Amino acid sequence: MPSEKNLVFIYNADSGILPKMKDYGHKVAEEEPGGCNLYAVTHSPIGMKKEWRRFVNDLGITARFLSRNEFSSEFGPGSETFPIAFIQAGKDLTPFITTDEINQCAHLDDLISFVQQRLKQFQGKTG
Repeated sequence: MPSEKNLVFIYNADSGILPKMKDYGHKVAEEEPGGCNLYAVTHSPIGMKKEWRRFVNDLGITARFLSRNEFSSEFGPGSETFPIAFIQAGKDLTPFITTDEINQCAHLDDLISFVQQRLKQFQGKTG
């Protein structure tokens, strides 16, 4: 029986609310590079944007969201840059969206379109 696949998004932040709030503030204020664009486009100051939550809930594949340190704890240290997204099957990770691709998304609609396009490509390979 094939293992269930998940879509795993990893933020460029460690777990905890203060680092996430700091990253959001840095993106909005454009104070310095190196914040988390994934977090900035998918969250508002009060939490995950409703449009993004609905989108990931309706994808047809389970979406998980991890911080850098949660990712390292679960999968071990690696050479990945963050933010990034993978397709996970068991312990196997297949690159889904690169750091550069996520960072090119200026708005939530850009990211949603990119995820939709990439899922169609992956489904075409496995279907």
